Amino acid sequence: MALRKQPRDSAPAAPQKSTPAGSGGKNGTGRGGASGRGGGDDRAGRSTADRGAAAAKTSGRGAAAPSAAQGTGFRARLSQLRLVFAMTRKRDPQVLWITLAGLGLPLALGIVLGLFVGPLYVWIPIGLLLGVVVALNLFSRRVQRTAYAEMEGKPGAAAGVVERMRGDWRITPAVGINRNQDVVHRVVSRAGVVIIAEGRGRGPRELLAAEKRRIRKVVGDTPITDIIVGTGEGETPLPKLQSTLMRMRRALRRGEVDALDRRLRAMGGAALPIPKGPIPRNIPRGGRPR
Repeated sequence: MALRKQPRDSAPAAPQKSTPAGSGGKNGTGRGGASGRGGGDDRAGRSTADRGAAAAKTSGRGAAAPSAAQGTGFRARLSQLRLVFAMTRKRDPQVLWITLAGLGLPLALGIVLGLFVGPLYVWIPIGLLLGVVVALNLFSRRVQRTAYAEMEGKPGAAAGVVERMRGDWRITPAVGINRNQDVVHRVVSRAGVVIIAEGRGRGPRELLAAEKRRIRKVVGDTPITDIIVGTGEGETPLPKLQSTLMRMRRALRRGEVDALDRRLRAMGGAALPIPKGPIPRNIPRGGRPR
């Protein structure tokens, strides 16, 4: 009986497994496959359309982004110009009249030349453009003069001036300093080594001499120039520091400047004036060491 039941149980089992597969392949799979393919095509079409719309939006945003960025940059420049003008006018009340005079005089000259020499439509634009250039030049000079007056007397002012200069001026600030806040900066350029000291009294001169002795063996025959920033006798005022450096004679090449700068930087910085000795311990709050 067991042997007769085994083929009967195995016979229906095979059709049960094959029947859903066959029926699904003829009826469900064919229709479902067609519908699945159609749904896939619809989804692909929708995704392509969505991507196209997103690309169009992105391109539109990309086209509008530069204009917005330009507007933001122009507004930022205007606000910065207003701020600079307001700060300069507080220190220098004549900056407005000097700027207007620089704009008006060339324009008036252009009008006069247009009346007596040639046509007005030629000389008026020339006078206007020349007036704008002169006015901007005068305004920038007054702003620079005010900035120098604001920085003068503060430690590190000379280093700030050199850092803003155009050209190959490699400055190492505060290579020497003392307790009175007298500072010495070292500049390596095509003019050689320039040592700039800031301070009052004998402190800057002592720092200059010490820095010269320290770098003499490293620089060799390279020219060394020392400058003391100040208003005393033999000193260079801060507003004239940039012009003084620019007038210096060039004696080195760029390759020599690189090698010299590497040698000087390998020497390390200056030792800060920290008092020597052991660090006190057990210091109470607001009191003296025990």
